[in-house]
Amino acid sequence: TTILKVNHPSLIAEVETAVELGQLVLQITRCNINVDFEKIRFPAVVVDCS
Repeated sequence: TTILKVNHPSLIAEVETAVELGQLVLQITRCNINVDFEKIRFPAVVVDCS
């Protein structure tokens, strides 16, 4: 399943707890985030810091 197509590496992290999600806040505020909750069992956050 393709969540986000980019021409450069992106950080893909599985977020299983609210704590881990909270740690991504600093990255989310400065990067483009695409979260797909429907196509995968666990929420995945794609961090695109282009």
